[in-house]
Amino acid sequence: MDAFHPSVPAPSLSPNQALTAHGTVTAAPVPRRATPVLDRSAVNAPAAFAPLKILHTEAAKGFGGQEIYIYRHMLAMRDRGHDVSLLCQPGARLGETAREAGFTVHYLKMGGLLRLVRGIWSVKQLVARHGFDVVNTTSRRDSLIAAAGARLGGARLVVRSRHLMSPINSLLTYTGLPHRVMTVSSYVKQLLVSRGVDDGRIGIVPPIAVPPQWSQINAEDPWQGVQDTRAEVRRELGFDAAQIVVGCVAVLREPKGHIDLLHAIAPLCRQHSNLQLVIVGDGQPMMDRLVALRRELGLEAQVHLLGFRLGACRLMAAFDIFALATHKEAAGTVFLEAAHVGVPIVATRVGGVPEMVLEGSNAMLAPLGDRGALSHALQTLVENPEQRQRMGRAGWEWMRTAQRFTPSGHTEATEHYYHQWLKELGHGQR
Repeated sequence: MDAFHPSVPAPSLSPNQALTAHGTVTAAPVPRRATPVLDRSAVNAPAAFAPLKILHTEAAKGFGGQEIYIYRHMLAMRDRGHDVSLLCQPGARLGETAREAGFTVHYLKMGGLLRLVRGIWSVKQLVARHGFDVVNTTSRRDSLIAAAGARLGGARLVVRSRHLMSPINSLLTYTGLPHRVMTVSSYVKQLLVSRGVDDGRIGIVPPIAVPPQWSQINAEDPWQGVQDTRAEVRRELGFDAAQIVVGCVAVLREPKGHIDLLHAIAPLCRQHSNLQLVIVGDGQPMMDRLVALRRELGLEAQVHLLGFRLGACRLMAAFDIFALATHKEAAGTVFLEAAHVGVPIVATRVGGVPEMVLEGSNAMLAPLGDRGALSHALQTLVENPEQRQRMGRAGWEWMRTAQRFTPSGHTEATEHYYHQWLKELGHGQR
């Protein structure tokens, strides 16, 4: 059984306490630190509505695209004047990152029937005590606990977010427990509608993508600033100007399509000795499979497996082409990040990917499972440097004008839905 944290008496509850499946655990926020993840100036004006008190919940312990979305969202909403907290499991990387950024983080162990029942009661107490206006859940596990607890605790609005395009296992966490549903793309919205979720109960807020701070150094000519960084990073990686670098940044999992990408680029590597493939990301057993396939294809000198790297967006500036043969993608913030650093994109036409690129302008998309089409798209850009430059510049310019992907556009859309839904539920505007 879970034990109380020894530093906190069981009956004592303070404003900064967290929760275990039994009740209380101290987890006061650390002092707020500056964070480079979000450009504060990009958030612009304060919220047009009265600030809301918001609790986000997430059961996952890793730190992938979904967790990055939540973290950037929390930063942007806080900078708009909202009071934002997080509920997650002990040891979650999202929780650690949020605490380092100064957020109050509440901890709750999840998994199993006993923790489900106790967790619902604990969240009910937490919501009632803190008076959250909005409780926004994310994964199935935390949604079962937090949505139920939030409804019992009197939260005015309970929202379930959906960041994935995998099969929906529990309609209860979309139709029965939350008041409304938020998702990241029109594609995922249609998936939800096809499963029986009311179209009018679903909002769409795309992920946030902000220009990396280093790209703003050369204010007079920001495009040249990106090119200067490109040359600098290529030197660091050991690539010269004559080499053509195709890069992929993604966690090493089967659905990300690394095996397909390696097979598609192999014949091109044999034709072009200056062609290099750089894969950034970690994860087993995929890393071992890629090492073995690289050896089998005889591409040890041209395929570079870098593992996990901090500052992956800066690494992307060194690429001539960004490629991701993903099998499923609800949205794909990485495509926006590639566009931000002026790199043309080759990807698969799946899920929400077409909503994250301008096909024919900054991206070429191939049908899922068609390695020949994927190889042809790569070949087109490998052999046409002028087209690479033109498409990379088109994506970069698009990112400078696409308001919906900015922190201010993201928060304005979120605020619109939150307050519209509160009004629909009879709570009106604060």
